[in-house]
Amino acid sequence: MTNQFQRRFSGNWMMIDNIKEMSAKNRVARAADLEQELLSLRIRGGEALRKNCSNLQPMRPNYRDLFPQENGLLEISAAEFGVSQLAAGLLYQGCLLVRGLYSLKQVERLLAVAESQEYANREDNGPLGCTAHTLFDLLEVYRECGLLDVVREYLDGEPLLFGERTKLRHHRADRDKFAAIPWHQDVNFFGQKSYGVNCWAAVTSCGVDNPGLNIIPRRIEERLGWAEGKGIAPLDYGRAMPEELFAEVTRHHAPVNIELEPGDAVFLDEMSVHQTALKPWKLREQIVTISWFFRASGFPEWGTPLIV
Repeated sequence: MTNQFQRRFSGNWMMIDNIKEMSAKNRVARAADLEQELLSLRIRGGEALRKNCSNLQPMRPNYRDLFPQENGLLEISAAEFGVSQLAAGLLYQGCLLVRGLYSLKQVERLLAVAESQEYANREDNGPLGCTAHTLFDLLEVYRECGLLDVVREYLDGEPLLFGERTKLRHHRADRDKFAAIPWHQDVNFFGQKSYGVNCWAAVTSCGVDNPGLNIIPRRIEERLGWAEGKGIAPLDYGRAMPEELFAEVTRHHAPVNIELEPGDAVFLDEMSVHQTALKPWKLREQIVTISWFFRASGFPEWGTPLIV
């Protein structure tokens, strides 16, 4: 943890130590009560950190553009992935595609969790978008693949996970309807610009023979489709982007259909313009992990913050 994080989170070291000790214990012998207690501690810690940072404004991360010649979807391998690459993708291209972020072993672990927790994850697990059991596995995979370290550095040592938008999403072709969401920015859902990090990663193939994501590979600062004074927009975004605005936004940045194989991940932030890509279901199921991370000083005014 950075010195800045340490100052803002002073007085809570016992909680951090407890989380580390309990997590180590749970790795050896999984226990539902332990996982629920871990969740409670993460929420308490998240609320404390958000409160301590509530009077601060989220600042733009200070990183240079590593790929100034790129004018499309920025794609790298997991071996190349680090905070400088994440920053270059989000701050200058509006997105980043990382091939093989999850190892084969990690994909297999998530497949097993998705299978065993499928119906429990579909229930109301508020304030989580998944079960406490699933959350433990997600954070373990994020830790093992290096994602937590990268996000922690990018968010200046104070990352908070948005509980309600943390999911291991399991869709089945014969049961689930895949809602089509028009071109949009998630800032109109979260309520403010804050330089967050969304990791949308494939556990099964996505966007090839199943629905996936389309994205405009361009950094956009304006809040498109936002009407001041009307509050937070719903995620279904009933209104599509006007054709003239879409033409202007994509003039030199053609939309890209993201095709992910198991283990691949695409990174966005709340300003990235994207949509649900409707494709015919040719595969039986689709499984993805979705997590939003925010700096404590930029955490939305609603939602449940979890320390990671």
